[in-house]
Amino acid sequence: MHAPDWFVVVPVKGGLGAKSRMAVGDRRLRSALATALAQDTVAAAVAGMPPGRVLVVTADPVVLGWAGSLGAIGVRDEGRGLDAAVLTGARAAYDLGARDVAVLLGDHPALRPAELTRALESASGVPRAVVPDATGTGTALLTARGVELLPRFGPDSAAAHEATGAVRLEPGLPGLHHDVDDLVDLGVVAAIGVGPATAAAMAASLGSVQASIHTFDDDSGGGSALLDDGREVRFGPQALADSGLRFLRPGQRVSIEVDEGSLVATRVWIVGIGDTEVIR
Repeated sequence: MHAPDWFVVVPVKGGLGAKSRMAVGDRRLRSALATALAQDTVAAAVAGMPPGRVLVVTADPVVLGWAGSLGAIGVRDEGRGLDAAVLTGARAAYDLGARDVAVLLGDHPALRPAELTRALESASGVPRAVVPDATGTGTALLTARGVELLPRFGPDSAAAHEATGAVRLEPGLPGLHHDVDDLVDLGVVAAIGVGPATAAAMAASLGSVQASIHTFDDDSGGGSALLDDGREVRFGPQALADSGLRFLRPGQRVSIEVDEGSLVATRVWIVGIGDTEVIR
């Protein structure tokens, strides 16, 4: 099922400065992960909309390239900030004949096409609507139906959009409500289930991740842990050698390093515990 009356604008920053709060390796690894988040978001939006109804606004020529390959329309951003990028995309949508425009930020890798469709159906009954993010303060989706789009992105943007007359909608759609700003958010969306680009980027980029102990053998000192995306990795006693840990319980949160195939944990520790974990 598609949302026939809507055009969806997705602003994507792109480049090495994207997702600066994501504490993942160097800037190139973080950029690759940010790109993957956006690709899965755009792919879900394209799948949920009729052809030619998703516009990706960016100043990054690489993003313009992959946006087109996913079936979206690329719109060049002039680099004057997020609200300006949103308005640039909206103007392009109006030029294509749009009457109803929605704005979806490009960091919802667990979004399902049907979630977007349901949210737009909910928004069809009011001139302006805002769907908050999982915190209740940010904006996951902003819509304008037959009226001027008034973007107010930034801190507490959900309340700022409500102040323009947008009706707050909370349709209970986890992939839409949850965006990704940091590794905690990434763990949450991984548990929901992310798209293929994000899953691949996580496997390639996250040598050190958070996990929960699944099993532990007190005698051998080995066991297994569950990553936040549901994968189980095993570890032997050597992974605990420098950690200061001797006993672990199921459900305990730990940091781990995994091998290239993400099947074996080569190091397991808790931040702040052990001789090598000095808190400054």
